[in-house]
Amino acid sequence: MKRNHLVNLSLLINIGTSALIFLTIIGMLTNCQDSYTEKISPIRNFSQLQELFSDPPSDYRSVPLWDWNDRITREGIDFHLQEFKKAGIGGVFVHPRPGLITEYLSQEWFELFDYTVQKGKELGMNVWIYDENSYPSGFAGGHVPADMPESWNQGSGLSLELQEIFQPDTMQYEVILKTSGDDFTDITTNYEEEIGKEGIYYLFGKTYPPTSYWYGGYTYVDLLQKGVTEKFLDVTMTRGYEKYNASDFGSTLKGIFTDEPNLEAACASIGSFSRTN
Repeated sequence: MKRNHLVNLSLLINIGTSALIFLTIIGMLTNCQDSYTEKISPIRNFSQLQELFSDPPSDYRSVPLWDWNDRITREGIDFHLQEFKKAGIGGVFVHPRPGLITEYLSQEWFELFDYTVQKGKELGMNVWIYDENSYPSGFAGGHVPADMPESWNQGSGLSLELQEIFQPDTMQYEVILKTSGDDFTDITTNYEEEIGKEGIYYLFGKTYPPTSYWYGGYTYVDLLQKGVTEKFLDVTMTRGYEKYNASDFGSTLKGIFTDEPNLEAACASIGSFSRTN
């Protein structure tokens, strides 16, 4: 009897789950407010839903990350988009990657991206922006650190050195703390008085991440530094995609993929603590 009850309960859960998925899909399709709305009549039964699955609108098809990692040409864009269309793909994320020869965020770049959007419109495919040259988002392929040195050269991490006999070296420490019972005393400004004494001392020094080709020959940026986010948006969007494709947002140009902006990438090593001015 208990087993029958369990079987019946499992069956009810499966039926309920399937019904919920069915209703969710119907809700998504019937509430679509984009250019495909006129093509989709209100869905009243499962048969109508089945018909849409046989030839779904672009919004409900796969959308791959399309790597741009070579010299980009109009001929290449035509070829790839047509092949995507033949394969049943509904759109693309234009994804800059290592190997890219066409200069990132140059006038040529934006003209080629605009050509992609217009070609997508012609083929009934959606286009999405991937907002960085690789990842993590925030450095604009090296343009932010190039235009704004303070985005990376202030020291974006802190290293910790623990001493029981206070013997600071020539390194300039950002903060020096001494334990006093259960509390800490900040001795940064008068640390000379403690040299040679015993105790528990915490010495924090600035760290700087190494430069890398991944970041355009610079380092990743300190996202907490004032003005860094504004600079990234200005370089990438205001002077870039908005200038060339403002009228396409919300139609063929669906949106933006931002990839993992984070604080850890700006630290010098795993042993560093993130800091900012």
